[in-house]
Amino acid sequence: MLDSNDLSLHGLTLKQLANAEQLETILEQDTATVSAHLEAAVGAGYAMAARGAYMITPAGREHLDATYPIAFADQRTNPELVATLADFEQGINKQMLALMTSWQTVTVDGTQQPNDHSDADYDAKVVDKLARLHERAESVLAPFVGADPLTKRFVSRLDGALQQVDRGDHDYVSNVRLDSYHTVWYQMHEHLLRMMGEERDE
Repeated sequence: MLDSNDLSLHGLTLKQLANAEQLETILEQDTATVSAHLEAAVGAGYAMAARGAYMITPAGREHLDATYPIAFADQRTNPELVATLADFEQGINKQMLALMTSWQTVTVDGTQQPNDHSDADYDAKVVDKLARLHERAESVLAPFVGADPLTKRFVSRLDGALQQVDRGDHDYVSNVRLDSYHTVWYQMHEHLLRMMGEERDE
């Protein structure tokens, strides 16, 4: 597993411009610890700071690329996790991409147009599909949840986003300015790929 310092740096690969409070939400580390680690990363040349936010540098990415194979050796050599990620990539992740396209666009006279969300029935059907997909995601990702605390954290955050959607706040489907379902899913996918040493195929 990643040590505390590298975990904070890893957070910058999941949310590419972030302050300590935002990374605390992702990593479940306290803000003071994350801040200290990020300042140390700046001192080492692994991150850069601007107006209270941080961004990983090329040197930081090289450091993590060299660290991941050691930190995640157990996960990368686990046949069940390797197979689970392959199934995730070809199955439910592609379904999520299609669902988000359905949420963000509608087809009118054979042409895709931005969804202005004026059709409540259409949106309700997409939200219902999201709820069913979430149930499948929990099942598919169970091996990772058991092997990696951060994946468990992501699944919990996905559940929280879906609860907000169920309460009627549809911004939590895909709004990039919130910890929406799509935002958290993207971060989780990036984490899974980095943990397992795979490239994004989108």
